[in-house]
Amino acid sequence: MTRSSRIPVRCAGTLVPLFSISSETSWGIGEIADLPRLASWCAKAGLSFVQLLPIHEMPEHETSPYSALSAMAIDPQFISLADVEDFGALGGEAALDPADRLALDAARSAATVQYALVRQVKGAALRLAFDRFDDVEWRRDSNRARAFRAFLEQQAWWLDDYALFRSLLAHHGGRSWQQWPEPLRRRDADALAAARASLARDVRYRQYAQWLAHEQWQAARRLAPVKLFGDLPFMVGTDSADVWSRQDEFRFDVSVGVPPDAFSATGQDWQLPAYRWDVFAARDFDWLRCRARRTGDLFDGYRIDHLVGFFRTYLRTKDGGPAQFTPAD
Repeated sequence: MTRSSRIPVRCAGTLVPLFSISSETSWGIGEIADLPRLASWCAKAGLSFVQLLPIHEMPEHETSPYSALSAMAIDPQFISLADVEDFGALGGEAALDPADRLALDAARSAATVQYALVRQVKGAALRLAFDRFDDVEWRRDSNRARAFRAFLEQQAWWLDDYALFRSLLAHHGGRSWQQWPEPLRRRDADALAAARASLARDVRYRQYAQWLAHEQWQAARRLAPVKLFGDLPFMVGTDSADVWSRQDEFRFDVSVGVPPDAFSATGQDWQLPAYRWDVFAARDFDWLRCRARRTGDLFDGYRIDHLVGFFRTYLRTKDGGPAQFTPAD
């Protein structure tokens, strides 16, 4: 092996949250369709990649991309409505009611991302688009409906639980799954089957939004002249589809954070559940492998946020006991 072959290739890129790269055509927030535009600028500047913060779906009142409803789903707020065929068939922005058009104008003209307005108007637009898809495509089993079915089958390993979780979350007014009726909380099979039946259309809407995000994401990757890198947080939020669906793999008697340091005399409590490493190991770390696979499907490469957390995790007890580092077993 020559010396030159042992030296890694050096390159430069830019780190930016997707929500920060809004353009004149986007809806008050950076969108998937804005990525190729940024990537083209980076290529002209001699850069080789764009590194993004997590793009997972955030709770309604959350703005941190590290507190997500899912470790797998793309946040629908990043969908570019201008590129949604069903929305365009309805007339595009003209199909919005007056209140939503005013909200869109306010979101576009704001100096910062107005998450509540963005979620309001994009939610309304996506519902309109879905209604059209459901009536015109799904019921007639069109080519697009068959493409959607193929996506459902391909991504069922995470999408089924996610879509049901999102529908149940909306059905229960956004309350934590820990406050849902006991059969749903403990994922009783009969209760889940009944929920899938009664919420079938809303479940399909959640799946539809992820299909749109998937199709747009893959198109953006094809168009981008530089590599797209992602960010995989080492923990996941308590109120997420993942924790709800795999409750026995997490500890709820402690929360994850960091100890006191030069920047904080008390440290930080992130209010995140800790992993049960013994259960993970017994299952060959399958969920972590799934997360890695999903992130690898979305990006050309990715960093693991707080990688050290996989080797030693700072845990704060819920009963007020002493906090401590706990290594993985």
